[in-house]
Amino acid sequence: MRLLSRSIFALLFALLLNFVSAQSLTGSLRGNVKNRQTEIPVAGVKVVVLKTADAVFETTSEPDGSFFIDGIPVGRHEIEFSAENYKNLIRPGVLIVSAKQTDLQVLIEESFYQLNEVVLVPEREKGRVLNDMASVSAISFEVEETRKFAGGLDDPARLAGNLPGVVATPFISENSISVRGNSPRGMLYRLEGVDIPNPNHFARIGGSSGTFTIFSNQLLANSDFFTGAFPAEYGNATAGVFDIRFRNGNNHKHEFALQAGVLGVDLAAEGPLAEGKKASYLVNYRYSSLGFANLLINYLSLPTYQDLSFKIHLPTKSAGTFDIFGIAGVSKRLRYAEQDTALWKEDLDRFELLLTSDMAATGVSHTLLLGSRSVLKTVVVGSYSNMKDNKKYLDDSLGFFQREKNELVQQPITVTSSLTHRFSPRITTKTGVIYTTASNNYVSLKYDYVENQLFTRARESGRTNKLQAYTQTQFRLNQKFTANLGLHFLYFDLNQQASAEPRVGLVFRPAPRHSISAGYGLHSRVESFPTYMTRLHEIADSLSRPNLDLGFIKTHHFVLGYQAMLTDYLRIRVEGYYQYLFNVPVEVNGYYSVVNIDELNELRVLENLGTSINKGIDFGVERFTKNGMYFLLNGSIFDSKYTDAEGVTRSTAFDIGHKVNMLAGKEFRVGKKKGYNNTIGLNGTLSAFGGQRYTPIDLVRSMAARETIYDESRSFELQEKPLYIFDFTFTYKVNRPRYTGTWALQIKNLFSSSTPEYREYDALLQQEVTLEGASFLPVMSYKIEF
Repeated sequence: MRLLSRSIFALLFALLLNFVSAQSLTGSLRGNVKNRQTEIPVAGVKVVVLKTADAVFETTSEPDGSFFIDGIPVGRHEIEFSAENYKNLIRPGVLIVSAKQTDLQVLIEESFYQLNEVVLVPEREKGRVLNDMASVSAISFEVEETRKFAGGLDDPARLAGNLPGVVATPFISENSISVRGNSPRGMLYRLEGVDIPNPNHFARIGGSSGTFTIFSNQLLANSDFFTGAFPAEYGNATAGVFDIRFRNGNNHKHEFALQAGVLGVDLAAEGPLAEGKKASYLVNYRYSSLGFANLLINYLSLPTYQDLSFKIHLPTKSAGTFDIFGIAGVSKRLRYAEQDTALWKEDLDRFELLLTSDMAATGVSHTLLLGSRSVLKTVVVGSYSNMKDNKKYLDDSLGFFQREKNELVQQPITVTSSLTHRFSPRITTKTGVIYTTASNNYVSLKYDYVENQLFTRARESGRTNKLQAYTQTQFRLNQKFTANLGLHFLYFDLNQQASAEPRVGLVFRPAPRHSISAGYGLHSRVESFPTYMTRLHEIADSLSRPNLDLGFIKTHHFVLGYQAMLTDYLRIRVEGYYQYLFNVPVEVNGYYSVVNIDELNELRVLENLGTSINKGIDFGVERFTKNGMYFLLNGSIFDSKYTDAEGVTRSTAFDIGHKVNMLAGKEFRVGKKKGYNNTIGLNGTLSAFGGQRYTPIDLVRSMAARETIYDESRSFELQEKPLYIFDFTFTYKVNRPRYTGTWALQIKNLFSSSTPEYREYDALLQQEVTLEGASFLPVMSYKIEF
């Protein structure tokens, strides 16, 4: 608490110093306008800054869709976009600052009628999904708004936990997200339209999460998040999809940003590659040593990580647009064993733990306009992933031996190409193919105390190939009814498995501000390479891989939703869903099912005999920023059950029952005498979680094995108490003629609420022990943009 007091004092002192301001300041707005259905640039769009008493600020988009307005007073504004044969659109709450040009990427929708035939009422758009083929269970993730979500720690995965249907782990040590009761392993991450490996620091083998994402908010453009019944272009996912996009760098001037704080240092730069040209660069580097945070949250080890992200935008006059992009991250967590036996207080003191994850993905995309109605986009991405999760153990004579070794190296190369064609304002189609070839190398060793032997659970390498193809068509039958129909195909060559998956989405708009939607999709997913490579020791040295012919896990998604804009600034959403998972890999004659794991910590002999059902209701109420005030209420009430190989139905590991997020915030313009150039922001989030499910420990078997053995006959029978967490964020933004500075104090779990993150058997103490998960963490930072 002394540390927190000092941080708050320093922040308030800096705030007082910065109240001495210069004249009323202005900023700039730039961006692009594209057709919503095809993403073809739209020329001649009138762009107007509304409700500015000082002067009229407006312009018209260029042939490439770009626009630029200078001299706009700092603060939040509403921007209107209008063009002949297009629906008028208003973007509310656009933030203008003094030193950095605000970038706005806009998609406008074609109208069926000429402007002189009907009066078009402008639509205030916020959070509308970028992918127009999505009918249900999708929302656009607006990066500029991320600091309004207290407790997110600037991590996109944690911030996604505020969305309806999404449960983010409340523990600081991990950022896994469960969508509608599904395992986080069912998540798909995409970057610039291409599937990529797990993009998280401290990633685990066979999982989709870690501690922090490699993506930096400095590079992110608005991105789509899907929670069910995805459009046909998304495959190999059963839970959710996070479709990440990078923005283009500023091609008008060079801009820089530096952020330093408790979690590390963040550096960014962007600007034109050549004066007077449209080409630009954007690059960001982060380095973090959590040594300071370790004093606050008592990490068992000292984690460090760093990452680099970039995008180079290269438009040409006749050969299309080229984009070169990439991300790379390395992370390491090492805990040393205690060499002095007198200091052994728990069995963990005898372990040397090593967790590393290195990941990189870089690619080139090419977008070519074929006339005024078609777009051909091709992307090639090469990726690299190297994960290690190893344990060594000190015996009584202080000699180390290998307790566990798990290492996986994968190098996928993905090529994707799609053709989007607009037959008319009513009919648009998109067809594409995705091919991935990957080299794999996996080693898994484990010491068995019962057998007194180190067993090789897997030691395999090889190449796998995966082919996906899809086609989808949007039919806008009239202003009220839209149908999105599609088909996805998935083939995996390791065991010649294939799946054809229909997708259907329907949207009915009975009134201009109301919509009713329905969606269905069949979805499937390939298991991780280590699952297929599990060895079975049979007779003598004979080895087999019984999981090699394992089929895809599959799921039917059914969704029914309603959305309404009750006022210009108040929106509600309600969705009910039912998901039936079948062909689920489960342990023969056992209780184990892959729907309950978020990483591959066990290798079992599996068959596609299991099922699972997720059902529930997601709801959300959001008030857009008006007069500096905003609020958000999102929640989910759900039930998640699975059936094992024995035919017994139980709660899944993610069946917590409910999750509710209540967020409210206020922005204050300050500095009356000097033009109200600065802004103070306050926001808080109260999150209520149902109790975490867990399986009791079998103490007798654990003592014999000298490790944790669970009583799986009672899988996830028990439940922790409900958890309530309050997060708080304070920001102070200072606008100056040459820079914009932002002080921020983010407090995670202000009241130190906690439940056990996990329970395990301690061989030294010979009893069950627990580790409390959620911890109080203040994160202070300062960011300067110039």
